Formats: sequence, C-alpha cells, structure tokens
Amino acid sequence: MDIFLLRHAATQSNQEGRLSSGMDDPLTALGCQQAYAIVSGLLSLRLDAVFCSPLSRAVKTVEPFLEASSLPSERHPCLAEGQLVLTNDVPLVPVCYQNSSGGVPVPCSEESPGAFLQRVEHAKDLLLSQQYPRILVVTHGHMIRELLNSFLALPSKTRFPHHNCGLTHLSIGEQVTVGFINRPLIT
Repeated sequence: MDIFLLRHAATQSNQEGRLSSGMDDPLTALGCQQAYAIVSGLLSLRLDAVFCSPLSRAVKTVEPFLEASSLPSERHPCLAEGQLVLTNDVPLVPVCYQNSSGGVPVPCSEESPGAFLQRVEHAKDLLLSQQYPRILVVTHGHMIRELLNSFLALPSKTRFPHHNCGLTHLSIGEQVTVGFINRPLIT
C-alpha cells in the first residue's frame, strides 16, 4: 500500500505566521490557486481513493482534484488537525467528537493531547484497513507529523516540516518506508 499525505493549501493563519489548530481557517486566494495548481501532480500519482479531514481548508484543497479525477472520497473526523505534542509520555485518552456548525463531526474544541494522539491511532487504523493500493490523505501539519511518528515507530518525537501542499509518501508492506517528505507539488 502507498499512502500519500498532503497538507492543505495556504490559509489566513499561515499567511500571518500563526499555528492554527482551529476548526475553521479558510483558504486564502493563494490557497485556492494552490488547490488548482496541484491537480496535475496528484493525477500523476494514479491514486485509488481519497481520505480527507472534515475541516474546510482540507476539503477545499482537494475539491479541484476530486472534480478532475472522479475518485471515491471520504471525510473522517479522525483526520482533523490536532495540537503540537513534543513528548512521548502522553497517555492516550478517549476521543470526543462534536458537530460543527455545519453538522459535520469534528474533534471537541478542548481536545487534550492524549485524545489527539488517540485520533492519530484511529487514523492509522483507518488507513491500514483499506483495500485500496494507493491512497491520498488530505490533512494538516500536526496530523501528518504524528502519523509519521506512529507509522515509523520512532523512539522520540520527530518534527517533520510540512509546507502548504507539501506531499509525503509512505509505502506500507513488511516494513514502512518513506519515499519522500514534504515534496512540493507546485513548482
């Protein structure tokens, strides 16, 4: 199985240099341009399915590609953004979801680090349970970082860079291998 992790396009928080794990941070005009600019690069990956965070910045990033490809897609609240966790000694705790103003399930607004890390494990299990050989996951920087830490079973937290529309490739087999991290799709 090949899993491609894509960080969403540019948002207002990104432009202002702020880390945003908030639920609704829309794409900027640049982000909308990026969403269209990555379509040909994503088409070249010969993907079989798309899994996406329910947050609007991820959904809007992948919409032009979905229109061009007609691939099956699913939104999963476990793929929503979380928080920066810098230590391995955070105990996992149950996850809490609530409905957004649009009625879409999202993580509870006061999510603990342990609940976020539990969601990462749910996301990993979701991806590993798929029969699709090539999957695109459209999500957020903190989620990508934690998925990499989990899939690679790293002994200590590693902070991987993730630029807007940066793509990371994992091959899952007897071993997990990394093809690339944070490859730009826009040149």
